[in-house]
Amino acid sequence: MHGSEAPRAGGGLLAGNAVTLAAIVLWASSFLVTDRLLQSWNPVWLTVGRILGAGLLLLAFCALAGRLRTLRPKSWPRLALASVLGFGLAGLAIVVGQKFSDPVTTAIIVTTGPLISAVMGILDGSERPNLHLWAGILMAIAGGVLASLEPGSWLPSPRGGEFLVLLSQILWIWYSRISASGLGELDAIAKSTLGLTIGGLFLLAVAAIGTLAGLVPLGIDLGAESLALMGWLAGFSIAVSVSLWLVGVRILGATIAAIHTNLAPFYVMLMALLLLGTAPRLGQILGGALVAGGAVLAQWPAIRRALRAEPPIA
Repeated sequence: MHGSEAPRAGGGLLAGNAVTLAAIVLWASSFLVTDRLLQSWNPVWLTVGRILGAGLLLLAFCALAGRLRTLRPKSWPRLALASVLGFGLAGLAIVVGQKFSDPVTTAIIVTTGPLISAVMGILDGSERPNLHLWAGILMAIAGGVLASLEPGSWLPSPRGGEFLVLLSQILWIWYSRISASGLGELDAIAKSTLGLTIGGLFLLAVAAIGTLAGLVPLGIDLGAESLALMGWLAGFSIAVSVSLWLVGVRILGATIAAIHTNLAPFYVMLMALLLLGTAPRLGQILGGALVAGGAVLAQWPAIRRALRAEPPIA
């Protein structure tokens, strides 16, 4: 790799992997929380709650921390378009796509994130993937698929929503990449605050129109447990996670950061073990090992330079 997508060596490399790991662990917790909330929430309104809720929480944080002055992009139209596509439309596509596709197929499509990012980098000229990166991407995809498949299962027949799941992944990877360049004047918290708030308002408008038209039931649970879970989902699984993710993308580049996302099934397995006592499957353990190995292999040239205390290639 080269240019803006090249990972930093030394302490920057370690910090980038650490914050990206933390982002994915927090994001992985959303799977367990969302599964519980979907018992009493309509999926579309749940998406509104977690995206817009995260944006409003970050907006409140910026107000309390005196950071409102940082929420000034150079181009509001460009930011609004990126936010609507990267948070709003991507969030809507994944919800509708999941409804009309098999969960296993959805999980497998999500593992293509590193490959999508590498292809985007080749097309825009920001990346020249080397053999280490390609091998790491293939390991990460294989590990993600292995961790997602149930014992004895294989790919189910398409049900029509797979294209929307893929579209959601493409839009999110695209947003992650331009956040490090096209929105470079904003820091990670400002990007997250504005992106989630604008994307959430878009989703709110879509959900409201859908409800008024009789297409989207108004399924909202305002019970104490539900609100507490929504608070975690919006505050940590989305707001903090997205902020950390954008920092990781800035340091590592979107392609290597995306490899970390394929560890999500492994982290969910660990959480299920700790919280629910659910024993992990061998496929989840092996899949997690493959993804972790892929992340190391993809960054091996930069890691080797750091170990030798050599300056990174410009």
